[in-house]
Amino acid sequence: MQTLYEILKRTEAELSTVTDSWHVEARRILCFVLKCEPIDLVFLKSKALSIEDVSQIQKLVALRRIRMPLQYSLGFQNFYGFDFIVNESVLIPRPETECLVAYILDVAKGKQGSLLDIGVGSGAIVVSLALKLPDFQFVGLDISQAALDISVMNGEKHEVSDRIRWLKSDLFEALGEAQFDIIVSNPPYIPIGDAPELEPEVLEHEPHLALFGGVDGLDFYRRIIPDALAHLNEGGLLAFEAGHNQCDAIKALFKASGYVAVGHFCDLSGIPRFIYGKKAPFGG
Repeated sequence: MQTLYEILKRTEAELSTVTDSWHVEARRILCFVLKCEPIDLVFLKSKALSIEDVSQIQKLVALRRIRMPLQYSLGFQNFYGFDFIVNESVLIPRPETECLVAYILDVAKGKQGSLLDIGVGSGAIVVSLALKLPDFQFVGLDISQAALDISVMNGEKHEVSDRIRWLKSDLFEALGEAQFDIIVSNPPYIPIGDAPELEPEVLEHEPHLALFGGVDGLDFYRRIIPDALAHLNEGGLLAFEAGHNQCDAIKALFKASGYVAVGHFCDLSGIPRFIYGKKAPFGG
């Protein structure tokens, strides 16, 4: 029988040819299979693993070695302190996007209102906000039914589906005349020409529908920014995540459509990744 320590070292060695995060990923695989916490790997290092556990670990390592993202193999990703179900129908929620959630919470905490999330994917943004904003009502939409199915599951998992209306829609198409206090979106923003530069984990496994935003990556901003005005209440906020070099172009689109209080803030790496603007108050 092989010990936990022996399997851990072998797993680390196999993953070291795939990812710089081999140390973290090896522990995450073992914790997942053994249903334990990372600290337990220290105290249980002499534990003999069952054939079934070793087999499951080997299957997960084999998937990772063909560049399957570990999040898809495990079936979940943590975002803003909550676990979200993920599969290849949705993008894997990124830590950077937590900054957008934190910004919206800072704007909306303690208030009542309504919020629309365009392109919900896994539902990570809208479900996290619903968990933190009990006096808001939400709509989450996506053009992909497969993505919506996952977001609905996450809404139910976190028991907030009673305050989220899920819609299959090409942007605002299915909304009618509905208006919101806040509209938020993390739309596809990678330029098509950048595809060869993407890691295999992204290019070969994450949904292209949610990745690419046209030749310059700005196609969805050009559509959303002017059309959102009809769906924002007076003084309502529109906020985006964007690519690392798109801030100025998106701010120009906001200003060209007549938004006020246009601004941006940076992610934890200092990249101006989040852009926002407000619908001018009536007569303002």
